[in-house]
Amino acid sequence: MERKKLSYSMFHIGQKLFLRRMFRSMRVKLSRIEQPSIIVVNHSSFYDALVLFELDRRGYLPKNRIVGMSAAGLKKFPIFKKLGTVPISQPIKLSEYKELLRLAQTHTIILFPQGVEEHAEKRPLTIQPGMERLMSRFPKYKLLFISIYYSFTDGVRGDIACQLTPKVQPVNIQQMMTTEIDTLKASVITNDLKGFTRLW
Repeated sequence: MERKKLSYSMFHIGQKLFLRRMFRSMRVKLSRIEQPSIIVVNHSSFYDALVLFELDRRGYLPKNRIVGMSAAGLKKFPIFKKLGTVPISQPIKLSEYKELLRLAQTHTIILFPQGVEEHAEKRPLTIQPGMERLMSRFPKYKLLFISIYYSFTDGVRGDIACQLTPKVQPVNIQQMMTTEIDTLKASVITNDLKGFTRLW
């Protein structure tokens, strides 16, 4: 699936300026992405998509990647249609499920299994029906968990912490996402950010 090059370039310029205006720092703990893989991301904010595009802009994500985005979100923000996204309804439609299976043969698929933005502290996490089944269709694929955590302390702007953790299937998606998010949160609260790279 091709991205519109002009839209992609213009979006990256705006995305970069917007993130830096809203957040004073972004730190990332990276792991090597092994192919083939499916990338799993927690979803607590509108900014999550912008964080992913920041990782992409810096070359941390595979170029042959597709992002699954809620159909409602794509309708609300149509610009994402030109940036390598595919719609996922709630619950997922059979046609969308088949399309993801087809794309996963040649692309790295990035998914938000929660399907909707949930409060960062909500437990248990909501996992949309069909996500576990989708991943089970590719048992030899690696899973890469991208955990994103936002914090606000003594300034107007916040801080972003992002951690990439590879796992081998099978795993419990809900349990693993929870563990990874809580681990990242603890690192931020205790300021134990060894191994993180500050992007700005």
